[in-house]
Amino acid sequence: MNTIVVGYDGSASARAAVRHAVQLAKGGRLYIVNAYEKPPPQLTGRWRELLEHDHVERAHSLLDAILLEGNDELAGAHWEGRLEPGEPAEAICRVAREVNADTIVVGSHGYGAINALLGSVSHDLLRIADRPVTVVPPGASH
Repeated sequence: MNTIVVGYDGSASARAAVRHAVQLAKGGRLYIVNAYEKPPPQLTGRWRELLEHDHVERAHSLLDAILLEGNDELAGAHWEGRLEPGEPAEAICRVAREVNADTIVVGSHGYGAINALLGSVSHDLLRIADRPVTVVPPGASH
């Protein structure tokens, strides 16, 4: 049985990555990770608390929505949604290490050369991950 960590941001490519990860897991465990941005350190007090609460609520909404989007394949899968603070690639890698995942799966938005210049989650994962990474191409999202 496989343990798979999949990055999820609510996009069509992320939904395709979840479908692919369910197939790869083959009855194993699936961890669906949504990273949320922590407030800047210079923000303190009640404003920091409110901003972090807002980010966590949006992340919860994304994970809750995954069940409402017709992801029937999740019904029979052993999965857990995880909210993780920080940059997405780092958060996904952190969960993968914690659960000793066999592989990481993410979708690609396919924005091309612009992403290569600015960086993307899949690009960052390929650079920092300590285990195999599968990037599901945009065409697989239909």
